[in-house]
Amino acid sequence: MNPLMQRICVSLAAIFLIPLLLFAGEAQNAFNEGVKLYKAGKYKEATAAFSRAIKASPKADEAYNNRGLAYFKLGQIDAAIKDYDEALKLNADLTDARFNRGNAHYQQKNYDRAIQDFDDVIKQDPKTPKVYRQRGMAFVSVKQFDKAIQDFNLAQKADSKDAEIYYHRAFAYRRLGKNDQAILDYSEAIKLEPKNAESYNNRANAYSVLGKYDDAVKDYDEAIKLEPKNARIYVNRGVIKARQGKQEDAQKDFRKAVELEPGLKEKLDPLMEEPKAAPKK
Repeated sequence: MNPLMQRICVSLAAIFLIPLLLFAGEAQNAFNEGVKLYKAGKYKEATAAFSRAIKASPKADEAYNNRGLAYFKLGQIDAAIKDYDEALKLNADLTDARFNRGNAHYQQKNYDRAIQDFDDVIKQDPKTPKVYRQRGMAFVSVKQFDKAIQDFNLAQKADSKDAEIYYHRAFAYRRLGKNDQAILDYSEAIKLEPKNAESYNNRANAYSVLGKYDDAVKDYDEAIKLEPKNARIYVNRGVIKARQGKQEDAQKDFRKAVELEPGLKEKLDPLMEEPKAAPKK
């Protein structure tokens, strides 16, 4: 799975979490219940509560938005988008619904649609830092790396403590061949999120491209400590160990990778040697 997809910023979804007095009577009670259930991680029950709010108040744009988020959490992305569409029909200025729909399009890999939604959010509210990060990620996915970096720069100015910004900007720098800058961003991401194995693995990859093999191996070591069952990191470290002339160590890493993920055997066969038999006594 694409690491960027693994790290999609679902936490940025916008929900009306405070039970404001938006509706009357039954609709308000159902809406408030839906918010509480959503916050408790009971997404299926939350959709039912928001549905009751919508039934009691069919023009409740916020209820459609929140039900869309609950559907999103349940992995029902089409249903989520349908609800965001309905919320925006009722209230075209509801930027939260447009932002959430952009995230849903991103999840479905409809990156152009996601970018369009994020563009519209920025037009409505240019001081929303989270949308620049999300649009930057979408630009990365369509390989518009310069535009992605511009968005990550804007996001960083607004929130310099967000590790995700540095992580994704580093990825964009790497794709542009700017590995020195990528290393700086991965280093910042690691400071903010020291237990993220992907940041160590990717910084190691950048070090490898620059021929800094000792630094790369240190980072792979740290990544393996954090994710000892990640076969891909063993492969990466094995390749660099081989470049260092440490064939025995490299073979150990390749064998470990195949042990963890047997499907890698065919790909690694050209790099692997048969284990040497013990000398006869």
